[in-house]
Amino acid sequence: MKVKHLLILIFLFSSCNSNRNVLSEYDPTSFSGNEIVLSDIADDIRYVPLDDSIQLREINSNFNLKFIDDLIFKYETDLGILVFDMDGKLLRKIGKIGRGPGEYLHGSVFAVDPNHGTVYVKVGDSEINVYSETGAYQRSFSLHGYGGSVDVMEFYDSKLFVSYNLQYNDAKYEWILLDTLGNLIKEKKRTIPQFTSNYLAGGGTYMFKGRLNYWNQFIDTVFSILPDLTCKPAYLLKPGEYRLPKVKVADPIRQLSQYMTIEEIFETNRFITLRYSFYKAKNGFILFEKKNSKSVLISWDPGKVGGISNDLDGGLKFLPMSYLIEKNREYLIEMIDPFQLKKRIASSEFKIIAPVYPEKKKELEKLANSLKETDNPVLMMVRLKR
Repeated sequence: MKVKHLLILIFLFSSCNSNRNVLSEYDPTSFSGNEIVLSDIADDIRYVPLDDSIQLREINSNFNLKFIDDLIFKYETDLGILVFDMDGKLLRKIGKIGRGPGEYLHGSVFAVDPNHGTVYVKVGDSEINVYSETGAYQRSFSLHGYGGSVDVMEFYDSKLFVSYNLQYNDAKYEWILLDTLGNLIKEKKRTIPQFTSNYLAGGGTYMFKGRLNYWNQFIDTVFSILPDLTCKPAYLLKPGEYRLPKVKVADPIRQLSQYMTIEEIFETNRFITLRYSFYKAKNGFILFEKKNSKSVLISWDPGKVGGISNDLDGGLKFLPMSYLIEKNREYLIEMIDPFQLKKRIASSEFKIIAPVYPEKKKELEKLANSLKETDNPVLMMVRLKR
């Protein structure tokens, strides 16, 4: 079979207890029937409805959730960055939406300093606004001198990590590290030749076991930044014809459907996960088990409906979108639509299903009946087995 007909991922990681590298290959076309249910990986489930005192609309289009200590940060277009507690209560808003001094029009790229609660928001391509823990504007600084367009920001060891969109030929760096005043501490020059595309496809970051990990659509390696600020390969995404091209395309909507767009990568003690979209008009979520190299491919549609069958309480299928450690336990998280939840509870399938936890089914039914279809999204939090 030709390479272009395969989506093959190679995950390469080094064991702390071994000098031996483990290498695995994956072909999603071979995963038909290889399914799991939630109880295979999880032992508990709970739901957190987000406060309805301000109306949220974005469920599927823009996840943009960050969990910092006991707080939830969510960006919402036209509203800005909102802060909730872990019970879903709205606590405050960060800054103001607008074009004036200290305001921002788009705050989807932001980072939170966990030590002080300070929030850093990208304004334009290379301007950063800084807000206090209470949401008050404090200052701004510019990154114009480094060139390129900021893609992702994250805090790591009291330093601001800034990565760049590599598909624009003015990007000099893969990333830079700054102190809290915007002064340069370290930089990593780009490792791939400059190119220009006419579509937006960025990268991402995730924290795992005290290390900051980052990835980009156009780089084959996922890297870890260590405490001494050196950079180490964590694992490899095999290059191939399914990866996004480093060129302009005449018809992005049609032509890019033959490539894989990575939406999210994150890691748990047991799994490496990768969510992708649009590859040959299909969307997938891969759970790669690190210990035995087994993998499962879960499909989902453009509305993010789909995922792992929920046999814990019989509710909606689960499509993990984020990761959280709470009280030394690991959680995978999805944001779900109250309308879809109520529709599921009213279905004949739900009424006859016998889940692992019958009491959880009753709790879910009670929650769904208390919600209106137009209520704000609900966080679905699945606790992973130890």
